[in-house]
Amino acid sequence: MMAAMALLCLTANAQKARHLPGDITVQPMIGVSEGFLSGKYNNFSFRSDDPRTGLTIGAEGEYFTNTRNLSLTAGLLYTQEGWMAKGTGPQTTKLNFINVPLMVNYYILKGLAVKLGLQLGFRVSATEGNESVGDLYESFNLGLPIGVSYEFKSPITLDLRYIPALTTINKDANSDWKMRTDVFTITIGYKFEIIN
Repeated sequence: MMAAMALLCLTANAQKARHLPGDITVQPMIGVSEGFLSGKYNNFSFRSDDPRTGLTIGAEGEYFTNTRNLSLTAGLLYTQEGWMAKGTGPQTTKLNFINVPLMVNYYILKGLAVKLGLQLGFRVSATEGNESVGDLYESFNLGLPIGVSYEFKSPITLDLRYIPALTTINKDANSDWKMRTDVFTITIGYKFEIIN
């Protein structure tokens, strides 16, 4: 019953969140990122259980196409990624990126969109503890962002994404040893309509 009431409220609030074809919006956004390590070692797949929690901040522009319920977004986001490792002691690998997500959004309800695209990641720093380890990790990372967003009446937008890496992050990668950095992000933003 509570779920049904929440859905009705969301649908009611979303009635004014629909944009028309040709509309362009800009959305500053800020949120939290959870970075994980995944990959392959000697034919065994692995995924770290300890994320690195960081910051995601930036902005995205959205263009609403002439195709019903379809829009395109491009963004520029600073994201703190990486992972925790427990060996002789907990150690955090911090990989910070400037990311450029390019996404297609389909609005299944007014205000509620599912998202898919590609994300170009440019590493700006890499540290483990107090040491720079940029020589160990690639400077470019390609990801596959998959997500969902909801634009409230405000129009405040809540956005949730999972971005698995499509490329390896370790420079010494080979057929038996591959590391990837995956990330979850949850952000809140505010849409400004600049063309309508």
